[in-house]
Amino acid sequence: MRHPRLFRRRTYWAGCGLVIIGGLVLSLGILCLRAASASDAWQYLFWRGIGFGCALSFLAAWRHASNPLTQIRSLGAFAWISVAALVASQVLFVAAIKSGSTAEVFFLMSLAPLMAAILARPLLGERIGLFGILAIAVALGGVALMSGLSLNVEIIGSSGEDGWLARALALGTAFTFAVYLLATRGARSQDLDAALVAVGIVTALVCAIALLWLGLPIAASLNDVALALLHGGVILALGLVLLARGSRVIPGVTLVMLAQTETVAAPIWTYLALNETTTLAVIVGGGLILIAVLMQASDQARREAGHAAPGTTERPA
Repeated sequence: MRHPRLFRRRTYWAGCGLVIIGGLVLSLGILCLRAASASDAWQYLFWRGIGFGCALSFLAAWRHASNPLTQIRSLGAFAWISVAALVASQVLFVAAIKSGSTAEVFFLMSLAPLMAAILARPLLGERIGLFGILAIAVALGGVALMSGLSLNVEIIGSSGEDGWLARALALGTAFTFAVYLLATRGARSQDLDAALVAVGIVTALVCAIALLWLGLPIAASLNDVALALLHGGVILALGLVLLARGSRVIPGVTLVMLAQTETVAAPIWTYLALNETTTLAVIVGGGLILIAVLMQASDQARREAGHAAPGTTERPA
């Protein structure tokens, strides 16, 4: 018979491994994005949304033994907010990657947990501790360093107006993803799979409307279509499934920290595969942002442990 504590420990480490692998899988999507150079952001997102929606539809149908469209019709208000926020985050992310440096975009995107902590104060009434405020200050220092200093080292796609546009889009990505994180906390657990299916469908519909409005063809090339379908149907779907599996057995704080493997790995892949470089200011500033995320996560863990402590010390009379 297995010892319960040993079994829980093994389950915990298995969950950590799933989250790390999930982050690494998600980071591979940047290679598809960069390789699909002929596609406009709307074209790429249209096919990625189709791939993602199809893959998640099969998963939702298998897990809940019902039609995914029926599941979507029963989504609650918070679930639909999460859908809208994640669709917006995806659009902003692809647009940012198409116009900026991988490292800079991913580092700025990693601000999402901090933004969620800030938004949780007015929306959910959750307090930010002194350590959390310090973490936000460190993160702002990192953003200032990335955006305001140039150490005369070449950076691809991050100079002039394009650089500021990419930064604004990346910050928008982080903000909308923070809204998504908060909305999922209010959504019913049974809605989450169907919500992701809705994300794929809504993304494809929004992009189709944008393509018609702009007069662009639905696809730039068959190669780019294949890359977008691979990104959405395999990389994005598999990465999110692994993260979801891991999140069932590890705390949310640990999930946030371990999921940063995507932020760290993506610039490494583009450097190794595409020789994309960045500046020292971006690396140092991005490092400060990652430190701030870890600080905020540690502060949250400490406060949660403090709330749990009184209950754990009680003894029956």
